[in-house]
Parts: sequence; C-alpha cells; structure tokens
Amino acid sequence: MKGKAYVILAGLLAAALFLFLFFALSWNPVVCVLLSVGAYFGLFFLLKPARKIAGISMEAVKDDEAVQKLLEEAQQDLKLLEQASREIADPAVRASAAGLHASALRILDYLGKNPEKLGQARRFFGYYLDTASKLLSRYLEFQETGLRSPQVVNILEKTAKALPVLRQAFDKQFTRLMQGELLDVETDIELLERALEMEDGV
Repeated sequence: MKGKAYVILAGLLAAALFLFLFFALSWNPVVCVLLSVGAYFGLFFLLKPARKIAGISMEAVKDDEAVQKLLEEAQQDLKLLEQASREIADPAVRASAAGLHASALRILDYLGKNPEKLGQARRFFGYYLDTASKLLSRYLEFQETGLRSPQVVNILEKTAKALPVLRQAFDKQFTRLMQGELLDVETDIELLERALEMEDGV
C-alpha cells in the first residue's frame, strides 16, 4: 500500500473490532481493548508493504550491504534506461534503449523470484547495467546540446552501435543466471528420450 495507508487501515479495522466486541457482543472492555490492540499489530505487519529496491525485496538481502548498494545503483540505472527509451530522438536508438530496459527488467524480475542468485549477478549490475546507463546518459546529454559536429555525430553513432552489443551481453548474463534451470530441462529431456528408447526396444 502507498504511503502510510496501511497504518490507517489497520487502525480502522482494529477500532471496528473493538466497537463490535464491546457494543454488539457486550464483552468486557479490557478484553476488547486487548484483542483490538493485538489485531492492530497483526494487521499492521500483515498489510505493511515489503521494502523493495529495483523490484527486489530487501528481506532477501537485509544482511548484505554490498548487494543492497548494487540494487540501489541498479534502480537509478533503470530509471535512466527508461528515460532514454522515451526521450531519444532517433527511433532505432530509442528502440535499442527500450530493449535494454525491458531486458534489464526481465533479469530483475527473475532475481526477485530467485534472490539466492543475486550474488551471481554482481557483474551484470556493476558493469553491464552501469555501462548501459552511462552510455545512454551521455547520448541524451549530447542530443540535448543540439550539436552536429563530426565529433558529436561520431560519438552518437558509436553509442548506437554499442547498444545491440550490450543487449547481447544482457542476454548472456541472463542465460548464465538461468544455467541451473537450463541444465534441469536438458536432463529431463534426456531422461524422456531414454525412456522412449527403452519403450521402443520392448
């Protein structure tokens, strides 16, 4: 829930419980208060949203400050990628930026579901995502200047060519993260093929 809405909702529900127990059921007021207070704290923790950075719950990394810092930086990088995918004038480059942003979101979604693999994603966060953010940030800066000098045009063209390479790097990093799942599927397929061969041989 946004803001402190969960606090207000927990308070309202606890108050409603007190009123129901006291007025409708005529219970002892002390018992009503105790139950209502207990209900408030229960609802407070139940409704309180989990703190997330870059879409990943901090409960999974609460004792790892280095990973938390990486995720905080990743969140800023994601914002830059999303901004570039909206503001870059060149349609092809804008599409490349959007592709990087979408790919990064998929990786983060996967890591959110598999937080034990966050440690394996350090290079993705610390190098590839950071590099994409820096390149696109500079691209936007040069674009905003309006300069079309040979040097600026050269940098813009080099950046445009680098983005698909970065997208391939993103995909390779994702594949490495999913290596365990890929091996499991390969094993299942091999077992299935063997089972079919055995049935054919019967």
